[in-house]
Amino acid sequence: AGEPLLLVHGITEDHRTWDSFVPALAQTHRVLRLDLPGHGGSSALPAYYAFSLGPATAGFVRALGIDPPRGIGHSLGGIVATMLAALVPVRSVFNVDQSLRLGSFIEVVRGIAPRLGGAGFSDAMNEEMDLLGGPRLPAAVREELRRYRGPERLPGVAGLWLPLLEQDEEQVLATLMPVLAGIRVPYLSLHGADPGPGYGAWLAGAIPGAVTEVWDGLGHWLHRVEPARFLARVRAFHGDAA
Repeated sequence: AGEPLLLVHGITEDHRTWDSFVPALAQTHRVLRLDLPGHGGSSALPAYYAFSLGPATAGFVRALGIDPPRGIGHSLGGIVATMLAALVPVRSVFNVDQSLRLGSFIEVVRGIAPRLGGAGFSDAMNEEMDLLGGPRLPAAVREELRRYRGPERLPGVAGLWLPLLEQDEEQVLATLMPVLAGIRVPYLSLHGADPGPGYGAWLAGAIPGAVTEVWDGLGHWLHRVEPARFLARVRAFHGDAA
């Protein structure tokens, strides 16, 4: 019960990645989790493009007919939650470790692209994601995340990532910046490593009032490394953003 809280998972994962957080969050919110298209139990989209999951998720929220939710998204889910705020009414956005300046990510995709096919897909994804996870990610969580990266996830990953290779960061931003400028709700961007020089100022200019915070050394799944700290930050943010 309570105001709706929508949890959006990252690439290859599904709603289960939030399992450990639901009991605490459900004490104060109506917690909603979804499997993004092509993930978990959800069917794939007929076609993907780089930001295609935003409109799909907005349709999901409209269909529920709920009060404006708060959104928490990790990685790809951070982009989805961000786009959602420009497409339907939301109360706030908590973006977990997803930079909206995608230049360095495009370079990562460029390096991994030749392996995003056939039998090498899972190994390539695991190698890249293990690096992002960092040394403090618990072994049990690392193994859980690996189980999401089976070959059935290849179409979604390729459909979402490979179109980015046809653009550079400035071309992507030309599409994204008008979307960001329309967001007028409290916005927190939390990172497990420095997102780059001047990123906080840039984000606050792109999304008026956005706050950037860094928990350095915790890696891409910082919320799984220090879950109690993360839950406390969610509560504090929602209290500030009420």
